Amino acid sequence: MSILALVIVIILSALIIKIGSIALRMTGIDKESAGFQSLSAFTGTGFTTSEAEQIVNHAQRRKVVKGLMVLGNIGIVTAVSILILSFSGGTLFESLTKLGVIGLSALVILGFSLAKGMENVVDRFIERRLSRITHFSMGAFCEILKLASGYGIAEVSIASDHSLAGRKLSESNLNQSNILVLAIKRGFHLIATPKAGETIESGDRLVCFGLLKNLSDIAGTGGAVAAA
Repeated sequence: MSILALVIVIILSALIIKIGSIALRMTGIDKESAGFQSLSAFTGTGFTTSEAEQIVNHAQRRKVVKGLMVLGNIGIVTAVSILILSFSGGTLFESLTKLGVIGLSALVILGFSLAKGMENVVDRFIERRLSRITHFSMGAFCEILKLASGYGIAEVSIASDHSLAGRKLSESNLNQSNILVLAIKRGFHLIATPKAGETIESGDRLVCFGLLKNLSDIAGTGGAVAAA
């Protein structure tokens, strides 16, 4: 019975870490960072990273992490207590059998977490339940952009020999390259949310959001790209 209790504690711990990870993702943290921070908080590891600073400065994320810390301490103490009781006073064969059961349970949990199709189903189920309990607000705009892998904001400088110089935005076909022009810097003047009929002039700096690879390709046709 003690081994069964330990297996239940392990399963509940994995579920709590998963719920914490999804809750953090719903506040605007990317999947990988959310999973890392949830595991870190639950185990009390306490890594100091830029993501940790984002959690401290966000009220809802702090609540999620506090809950993970409290439940993590309870879970670890419970698991260690059960483990000590399970292996005290038993024979070598019994101890090895118990270790085998624990190891098999851990492999089953790991396999379940790595099954992409099943993981997506579980994630959607947990997310729906969490959304009914509370509304999670997203973080800063720069954090939201990180959710789009490979995308970013950059400035593209237009030289006189650039292929876009003298062309209207509607003729640039930038949208076909997954690039959105957010603004045009023209000397000391800023043209915010430029219209399709705006002409791109030599010396302009285009503030763009899009695939960073495509932005670099455009800069390679007579321009320069810099982080915005």
